[in-house]
Amino acid sequence: MSEPVREEPPSRLITLLRRKDRPVCVMLPGAGGGLNPYLRLASYLGRSYSVYAVRAAGLVPGDTVEDSIAAMADSALSALGDRTPDLVFGWSLGGTIGWEVCVRLADRGRRPDLVIVDSSPLPRHATADADERIRKLIVAGLGPRPDEHTVARVERTFRAQVRALAGYAADREYPGRALLLMCADADDGISGRDVALRRWSELAPDLKTATLDAGHYEVFDPAHLDRLTGEIGAFLGREQGSR
Repeated sequence: MSEPVREEPPSRLITLLRRKDRPVCVMLPGAGGGLNPYLRLASYLGRSYSVYAVRAAGLVPGDTVEDSIAAMADSALSALGDRTPDLVFGWSLGGTIGWEVCVRLADRGRRPDLVIVDSSPLPRHATADADERIRKLIVAGLGPRPDEHTVARVERTFRAQVRALAGYAADREYPGRALLLMCADADDGISGRDVALRRWSELAPDLKTATLDAGHYEVFDPAHLDRLTGEIGAFLGREQGSR
């Protein structure tokens, strides 16, 4: 009796907006792997870029979770294939992955623009209570009655991501252009923003910084979108609202 054929999980590269003959932007999600917070910003970036996202490992049946930032960066590059990004965007966990993606691309002679939103280059220190609050936020984002198997995969992925952040410290410079946008609140597991900012500044000689008047989980809300896109547009050399 033949063994059942095991289906391969779907591609982790997700097309958000594809524009013919435009440069590539890749967006890397935060903890939990949800892409919904990125959709409004993707629409803005899609005026100038073909916009892709890399789905976090572990979210679909057959996926194996990744528990190191290095593995997440390597697999993001693998998912991109022959698409070399001109812009890398990451928020929270996605910012640390984005950093490592850009460091690896620099080794290949490419220096994409990098936008990091409220991420730290230092090991993450958080209490069990803080992790539980974040877990509940992530699960709540799945909707009112999520499938129990989906919840289990998301929670497993989140636990692996927490381990990865706890064991991560950026230690290599990125010589390309970088923009760091930090939030003002502290209820997110990112402690010591001043220390994080100093370390980013040491690692990125061409770094621009700004502060967002929004909480860590509010930066993509409609009320704050103009400020977010304004800072990114200025960094990229685009006028707000230009097409």
